[in-house]
Amino acid sequence: MMKNLLLLSAMVICTTLQAQDQFQNEASGTLSFYSDRVMQLADAVPADQYSWSPEEGVRTFGEVLAHVVSANYFFAMKMGAVIPETVDMMNIEKNLKTKEQLTAGLQDSYKFVIDIVKSSSEADLAKKVEFPFPGEFTSMSAALIAVTHSSEHMGQLIAYCRSNGITPPWSVSDDGGQD
Repeated sequence: MMKNLLLLSAMVICTTLQAQDQFQNEASGTLSFYSDRVMQLADAVPADQYSWSPEEGVRTFGEVLAHVVSANYFFAMKMGAVIPETVDMMNIEKNLKTKEQLTAGLQDSYKFVIDIVKSSSEADLAKKVEFPFPGEFTSMSAALIAVTHSSEHMGQLIAYCRSNGITPPWSVSDDGGQD
């Protein structure tokens, strides 16, 4: 009887510990997925097409990438992260211009926001944060908004690519056709 009680207690503790990190694992995993897809699109577009936009007054391909970089740091900051001194938050979208700068910035910003999501405790996720739009938000909200923001801009970048005859790399089948 005592062995069964100890075994049951150990199972409950393990399950509880695993469930505590479930949000962090799922949110960071989803961000990793979008990061990979956005990076594939960034790599697929030739550098000379980074200045393309669908029309006047709409962000170029490169400007969308710079916006994603800036937003990733913003969401991480809302989750309590201290932004590295090397990141000039006020000028990210002005300073990142070349394909090399933008892809490096994307990699760094995604790693940064993913790491903060992964390392957040339950107490961290429950902390209230302010956004520049109405509503009540927590640090968990910031993580969720980071995920949806990446999804939204991945879709935008797919449309930009397809408008320029570029098929997203994951949509090409092994025989060279589109899936």
